[in-house]
Amino acid sequence: MKVEASRLRVARDPSASGGEAFRDGVRAIGATVLGTFCWGLVTGVAMVKAGLGTVQALGMVMLVYSGTAQLAALPLLAAGASLPVIWLAALLANLRFVVYSAVVATEFRGLSTARRLALGWMTTDTGLAAYFGRGADARRPGEGDTPVAHRAARFLGTNLTVYVGWSLGALAGVLLAGLIPDSPRIAFVGVLAVMALVGPMLDTRAAVAAAVAAALAALAGTGWPWRAGTFAAIAAGVLAALALTRDRGTRAR
Repeated sequence: MKVEASRLRVARDPSASGGEAFRDGVRAIGATVLGTFCWGLVTGVAMVKAGLGTVQALGMVMLVYSGTAQLAALPLLAAGASLPVIWLAALLANLRFVVYSAVVATEFRGLSTARRLALGWMTTDTGLAAYFGRGADARRPGEGDTPVAHRAARFLGTNLTVYVGWSLGALAGVLLAGLIPDSPRIAFVGVLAVMALVGPMLDTRAAVAAAVAAALAALAGTGWPWRAGTFAAIAAGVLAALALTRDRGTRAR
């Protein structure tokens, strides 16, 4: 209730500061930070266990801001795949960000290209969901009369918080990997962390449709070479969400 009240105050009061909008974004995402940290921790451990040196793993943490892309690339790196294959795998794993970037472009129309590119780079799944709200409180990109500068500050608050939680978790995983024995239980911690992050988001038809479509595609693609089932799951989830979202927009007109 405090988060929603703060959000409404920022939206209705044009004199509200950008700092208040930023803090509102931090509060909106705060409950998921522990799950993000754990997901980063498991990914950091996985990088070292896959054979990357400490410096290489730390560089990947700093430069590749995507757990999905990192985990898609790691088995290919371990198998000695060529760089173009690894780049393609990372690209396919992050196809959903093409949709996210269109959302950011619509929401922050009027800002400079540099600022929109910076906000696009900071975009995360959980940060985007927290920014727009969920369920009955959700809104579509570009709706509302909040000044674009305040929207940008709130968006930065949600996504920067995710970035800090993720980076600290990944750094801890890289540095502590040598103390953690190899065990399937470590991967299971990552699964639990992702479930904790995704679960609260499954409160709209589009979100449920995306999750179901992705799960079915992942099951169907079990055993496919080069982890193609993962890419099929991502594509199926994005397409299902787009179909439901487009249908909602058509009915609204």
